[in-house]
Amino acid sequence: MTEFDTHEAPARRLPLAQPGEAVKGRIEVSSPYDELEALDMLHGYVLLRAAKSFQGVSERYANALVHKITRQGDSLARVKSPVTGDLSATAVTGFGDDWVPELWSGEIWRRARQDNVILPLFRAVEMASNPFELPVEGTDPTVHFVPETKDESHLTLGAGNPIPGSKIGSGKVQLAARKLALRVGFSAELVEDAIVPVLSIYREQAMRAIADSIDHVLLNGDTDATADNINVVSPATPAATDRFMAFDGMRKLPLITETGQRVTMGAAPTLAKLRETRFKLPGRYATRPGDLAWIVDGGTYAALLGLEPFLTMDKAGPLATALTGQIGYIDGIPVLVSAEMPLAGADGTAAETNDKGSALCVYRPGWFVGYRRRIAVSVDHLPYYDSYQLTATIRLAFARFDNQVASALVNITV
Repeated sequence: MTEFDTHEAPARRLPLAQPGEAVKGRIEVSSPYDELEALDMLHGYVLLRAAKSFQGVSERYANALVHKITRQGDSLARVKSPVTGDLSATAVTGFGDDWVPELWSGEIWRRARQDNVILPLFRAVEMASNPFELPVEGTDPTVHFVPETKDESHLTLGAGNPIPGSKIGSGKVQLAARKLALRVGFSAELVEDAIVPVLSIYREQAMRAIADSIDHVLLNGDTDATADNINVVSPATPAATDRFMAFDGMRKLPLITETGQRVTMGAAPTLAKLRETRFKLPGRYATRPGDLAWIVDGGTYAALLGLEPFLTMDKAGPLATALTGQIGYIDGIPVLVSAEMPLAGADGTAAETNDKGSALCVYRPGWFVGYRRRIAVSVDHLPYYDSYQLTATIRLAFARFDNQVASALVNITV
């Protein structure tokens, strides 16, 4: 053992630069996040935060993110250009540019929307073919008053039998599927640069747009290609691709097909007029409040609040276990407000000035929805265009049992 072994080795220091002398080198600490840009880490943070189990990022991640934002601060400010185009892109104002950050929250401010209340009202069937025949009950057998059977001549199935023969009718309703669809194009750069997860947001919004359109056509569908269509103002005619051209909906039945089931209000709604409208339906339907539903627009709902017999949901007690979007009861019948129920003219159809409300009373078991294809959303990357195409489609049919399953109160002052 030498004398040097018995003493602690002198501390070694890194050489310090002398005043006025340039630093020739520096030490950098490596990090697993070195290969990521600030926007990559921000996008990762947004995805992590979306998880229900999110408890926050690690200190190491946070420190690395702060360092990269500080270092790349100038480069994060993007120049916006009023470029127009068909694709949603980073430079198209209002169609993607708004989501490419200077630097701001990854939370998107969503639009206020009303519930989709129309489709859940009705029974649905999966269509095994298109068209699809749905069997329905026909006429009942005839009941007679008959004498006692007491003669051998009565023992026959012919005319001598004291019980006249009768038949049970049969019927069918044809479901013919129609397709609703949308398509959105957007650039690969938007997906890469946007601070919000564009693909998932676009997919969610596309599904909601299709769901809204289903309610729209169930209510407002009219296949009439002339100026008599309930959705257009004469002399205009509907376009072949207007969504309401898919099939005839509920409003057309009392407004056009069976006008005897339409009642005119001409003032604020009254209970007497609402009951008159309800009993335009056959008694076998009108006397079954649990199978009926009122569908109204927002203005009519506001007017109903001034009607004393209108039982709002906060006062409904045990009845309050209701359909999504239900706002109250009238005579035990649920009342639902739909964003797809339009204001209209005095006759309930589209007019130059649409400022009148409507209330539609429907017998729910009298309508059937058929699905040939449920909502399908597809996002495809087209590498030869370096862009994406999102499509959303549905194929469905809508049919009624007879021409007496809906009535309408129109020309309501709102």
